[in-house]
Amino acid sequence: MKKTFISALILTALFTVAGCEDKEAKATIEQQTQTIAQLTAENTQLKAEKEKAEKVILAIFAEKDVIFEKVEKIKYSKSQERWFSSDEGEVNISLLGLKTNVAWLNDLLWSELVKNDFGENVSKTRDQMLSKYKTIWNDVKESLEKEPELGFSSNTWMIFVGQKEKLATFAIRYYSYTGGAHGLGGSEYLTIDMTTHKVLTLSDIIEQKKLPEVKELLWSFYTDYGRIKDEEAFTKKTDFDVSKNFYLAHDGIHFIYHEYEIASYAAGEQDLVIPWVWLQRENLLTSDFVKQKYYDFGYTEPYAAPVKE
Repeated sequence: MKKTFISALILTALFTVAGCEDKEAKATIEQQTQTIAQLTAENTQLKAEKEKAEKVILAIFAEKDVIFEKVEKIKYSKSQERWFSSDEGEVNISLLGLKTNVAWLNDLLWSELVKNDFGENVSKTRDQMLSKYKTIWNDVKESLEKEPELGFSSNTWMIFVGQKEKLATFAIRYYSYTGGAHGLGGSEYLTIDMTTHKVLTLSDIIEQKKLPEVKELLWSFYTDYGRIKDEEAFTKKTDFDVSKNFYLAHDGIHFIYHEYEIASYAAGEQDLVIPWVWLQRENLLTSDFVKQKYYDFGYTEPYAAPVKE
């Protein structure tokens, strides 16, 4: 009987301990379940906040980024033959980029600056670009010291033109002088969608099969609606084309033509504008571009075709 009683006590104690352990385990599981639920909720909230933040279009702040910039006067001796009267020449070489408050935009702007410099899509580091410009500087300086010239300039700089909601416009400007009466300058525009991180091309905006119609519109503006005869124009119609250098504004698409492209050097860059209302009316815009609603396509054109005399 005593053994049986002791056995019963042991069994009771074991069940009691097991019961306590079960309760503790259950409490632990419940606590862990609550913790997991809380962490999941927090993670979901953070994910939602991240997605919301990614949709927010940041206001761009930009500042000059000097990659290379050097100016130096070169003195010439009286014995050195030259076509100009000055006893000195100047070497002026610079490459200036932009730094913004948006990391991916900085990478994109750098790639466009390199592309403009090399004429193609190539990957170059800052050190590689700096090395290239140092070599150019040394070669030019050595050349001018041997064969006097009034000067040499090669300047490229990027500017932030402006931002309209999710569209940001930048320009790569350049000026070069290698001798002669004057130098040459110009601008290459970049229109960037801040939501897709993409530089818009003409094919993103204009239906490609409609380019002949766009050309006719631009030619009409260029010749002042026929007031300038085709044979009197600086550029022949057969050589005239739709410029791939453009920027977007509230009044329409601005097509930019460089010096000598469709006008004389004295006339400078030419800016031909096709109003949004015309582009929309003639169904020249791509459907995807229209859906983006970058601009008010109903904006009244700033000018109308003059009455022919």
